[in-house]
Amino acid sequence: MIKLIEDGIESALSNYQGIVKDAMAYSINSNGKRTRPKMLLSLLNDLGGNVEEGIHAAVALEMVHTYSLVHDDLPAMDNDDFRRHKPTNHKVYGENMAILAGDGLLSASMNELIKSKLDPKIVVALVEVLSRNAGAQGMILGQEIDIQNDFHSFEELTKSYQLKTGCLFAAALEMAVLIAGRPQLQNSMRDLAYKIGIAFQYQDDILEIENGFELMGKSGDSDTLKDKKTIVSFLGIDEANKLTKDMFDDFSIELEKYPSLKLLLNELLNRKF
Repeated sequence: MIKLIEDGIESALSNYQGIVKDAMAYSINSNGKRTRPKMLLSLLNDLGGNVEEGIHAAVALEMVHTYSLVHDDLPAMDNDDFRRHKPTNHKVYGENMAILAGDGLLSASMNELIKSKLDPKIVVALVEVLSRNAGAQGMILGQEIDIQNDFHSFEELTKSYQLKTGCLFAAALEMAVLIAGRPQLQNSMRDLAYKIGIAFQYQDDILEIENGFELMGKSGDSDTLKDKKTIVSFLGIDEANKLTKDMFDDFSIELEKYPSLKLLLNELLNRKF
């Protein structure tokens, strides 16, 4: 599965040229875990679909995720110098090229979906799913709320995580059921993905505090230095760990019918970065 994803990314990038292509490739090939495309292909496999038919959607999803990271790291956003143990895109290529690289990845993602040989009606549905979840009512809205960092309750923080992280997880699972010809599962999978995304972001908050640069590849105390609200600042480290573990345990029960996806979620539970 991972080879399919990597080969798909390499093929997609071969269509571009120049410094922007180099900047796009730098970030999308920077030791990412490919969590979102693996979620898509794992569920597609569990539903009896042809995994190869989902590769364009999987690559498109990874492109959108990578573009969001490139822009997140910019000085106007999170102002991070490192990601995955490497200098961030703007530190290598400059802010101008980093912005263009993010723009290029976003544009390329839609081209990837259109290149799919699926039924045109399914392709249109996939474009709707990805653009909705990545756009100003989904991930971007979550990023807006995150930038404001004006959380008065744990519930408000959780809602931002549903948008910022859960929406791209939702895109993965929604696209999988559409490609598999099981659109009746779209709403239930969207709801499940929101919960997975929230737990994943809780876990990220915890790992950033518990693990330093050696494991995380970015400053372990960056959220603290920026006075950003996290699950730990609301609940404390012990309660945050317990809640996150309980959520992953709940997913494990829900995913009994989907062994490939369940295996992937178990790997996420035990991740160190």
